Amino acid sequence: MKNHNGIIFGSTGVLGTILSSELANLDLNLILHGRSIDKLKKLSDKISKKKKPSLFLGYVTQKEFYENLFKTISKKYNKIDFIINLIGQFNGLKPLTHLSHGEWDKFIEINISSYWRILKELEPLSRKSENPKFITITNSDIASGKAYHNIFSICLSARNSMLKTLKEENKNLNFKTFLIEMKQINTGMSSSLCGKKVINKKELQDISRSIIESCFKKINFIKKDH
Repeated sequence: MKNHNGIIFGSTGVLGTILSSELANLDLNLILHGRSIDKLKKLSDKISKKKKPSLFLGYVTQKEFYENLFKTISKKYNKIDFIINLIGQFNGLKPLTHLSHGEWDKFIEINISSYWRILKELEPLSRKSENPKFITITNSDIASGKAYHNIFSICLSARNSMLKTLKEENKNLNFKTFLIEMKQINTGMSSSLCGKKVINKKELQDISRSIIESCFKKINFIKKDH
């Protein structure tokens, strides 16, 4: 994996932290994104003994984030071989129409629109890779329209369709999209689904390793590949 460049959006979350640490063992050039400089520095210190990552700070709801994304990364990297996106926000179970207009706009922007914007801005760098990859997580049960999962269900379904479209439109690039099946682990964002937070490190490590094995080691472990 030497000379492969990749960016992890949401790297300071519970899954992102473990995944970043695991990927650091593969001699990759990592770019870690987060909303807190303190958390980014802490994560960098944790894994920099393996290979020091680059850090990218920003909020996906801000216009400046996308204005700076390509400009900042292209100064150091001439290509991006993989993008891992773990960004997401959810405010708990409720009927679909019980969301306010403001909540609808906010969660659509974070959970689906930001995914498209990131893909659009980084496309010039992805096109320079011989085997570009886009990786994110999904949950088939929720994405199929599970009751009371409102915006979370809709955005998972929309992301699945968006990545399928992306793959079909870029066959000539050998562009691969990976949707890693992730059950509700009751931690991080998904703790909002059950009202509690229980961190099961083993489950998170298993998900992290399934991402690595599926997308980087060519082991037939993938749950979905569009």
